[in-house]
Amino acid sequence: MANESEQLVECAMARGSRLCLATLYTFMGVAGAVLNLMVVYLVMTFKKLRTASNAFIVNGCVANLLVCAFWMPHEAVILSTGSSLSPGYQAFKEALLFLGITVSLLSHSLIAVNRYVLITKVPATYQSLYQRRNTEWMISGSWLISVGCLVPWLTTSGYPTEGCASSHSASASSIAGTSVLANSFACATLACTVTAQTAIVLYCYFKIFRRVQISVKRVSILNFQIVNNLPYSFPRKDKRLGLYMLAVCFVFVVTTEPMLWALVARLFVQVPAALWTPLWVVFCTLFVTNPFLYTWKNEEFRKSLRSVMRWDFWRGSVVGIEPINISTISHILPRQNSRRAFLGDMN
Repeated sequence: MANESEQLVECAMARGSRLCLATLYTFMGVAGAVLNLMVVYLVMTFKKLRTASNAFIVNGCVANLLVCAFWMPHEAVILSTGSSLSPGYQAFKEALLFLGITVSLLSHSLIAVNRYVLITKVPATYQSLYQRRNTEWMISGSWLISVGCLVPWLTTSGYPTEGCASSHSASASSIAGTSVLANSFACATLACTVTAQTAIVLYCYFKIFRRVQISVKRVSILNFQIVNNLPYSFPRKDKRLGLYMLAVCFVFVVTTEPMLWALVARLFVQVPAALWTPLWVVFCTLFVTNPFLYTWKNEEFRKSLRSVMRWDFWRGSVVGIEPINISTISHILPRQNSRRAFLGDMN
């Protein structure tokens, strides 16, 4: 009788944890779907937003939708009702989760490299590298690489029966909601992906941070629109711009690095569900905040969003600022690493 009472208490606690996690998944799924769909809608609607950098942002948003709009609702229903899916549909759901995660992480690197080339290289290099065909190949490559990493897991996937009477490992996997990461190959692949993308993102943004100390004007022309119509740099504006880029790095590192260490540990030992679950939830917040992270300081996105909120677009008004062609601004970019030379060019 004592053993049965203990089992009932454990089952009740497990149900409470699953309901809390299901509620959290529901909130994150709705918020992530709305934010990502809004960014995709704005870029598809306003021609002024159709740039190479925004194409990579949209690519990441589409990948985020696989996690927020598809996987999270399914997981919330499973956790709240205790139901189970057929093995085929379960494999399909987890495959889309893995695909969304890897493509989203690769998109972060594509955005970082795009901004690095845009700010630190000459305009001719950017124009040559980010032609429309090259951009399309980069986006397609992110999906092809992710599908290639997914194939070995699909050939060896297997799912235990979930429920209160299942083993402790199956229960932990159910609470964590990541059956795909129970596979050692998928776990190692995701760990390598996080490591590589973290290195690329940090390298690119710290290089940009050093570059903007020379010229804020070149950065503010496109995506980091914090300083407007300044032909020279202000120390205060430099500080704000640098803090924004450091914030991007901070959010990426905080959401991915704890999960990286958990993935590495999971290759050798069983990670407790009490530790794995919060780390996984923090990691999932990256897919919710990703569109906000890259668009909240972009003036064109903000003007387009205000236009949609005021229904100006449907009345045919012109929205947003005119896109600036890189070839038309090359004469105002600094040719030397000094403010005096830059001001001389402006005069």
